Amino acid sequence: MSPDDVRELAREAHARWTTLEIVHRSPDEELHAWLRHGELDAVRLPRGERIRERGAPPSSFQLRDVEPYPTNYQWSAMLDPYELSSGVTISDVRPGELSGRPTVAFTARAEEGYDPICACCPLVFSEVSERLERGDSWRARPGEVPDHVEVALDLEIGIVVSSRDHGGRLADWFTNEIVSAT
Repeated sequence: MSPDDVRELAREAHARWTTLEIVHRSPDEELHAWLRHGELDAVRLPRGERIRERGAPPSSFQLRDVEPYPTNYQWSAMLDPYELSSGVTISDVRPGELSGRPTVAFTARAEEGYDPICACCPLVFSEVSERLERGDSWRARPGEVPDHVEVALDLEIGIVVSSRDHGGRLADWFTNEIVSAT
């Protein structure tokens, strides 16, 4: 699979699923979620707190409606990773597997022209995304932003199933285990 194939998979993800059941894990959150475009029902684990969202708050992202989210716009972006289709250098593309499902893994670096759904919670946290958030004059201090982000997309439906910053102050990561998808 080439970087252009990865970009196409990211562009098509929104149309590749109608309903999803996933278990989302990150440093701050573990959720069991059931999704239908525009609808989210979830349970925060292990507390059992229920979440129900319909529609998403307004976004500056003009390409299409964003999915509702229980955390931030990164949630919407992982379900429709269109922002990976341009303004991102994709390298080291390789096959992978997560929870028994085939994936395509790759290294992502934002470049000028990167247009995340929301600059404060992009899929590719970088100096580029921070300048979008903080202004053109902002510059990173050494070690503040990741060198790159390791990302994996589910090969069938295209959503982000794994993301891990390499370097930077946040060292953020998340995974999505797909329980079912139609």
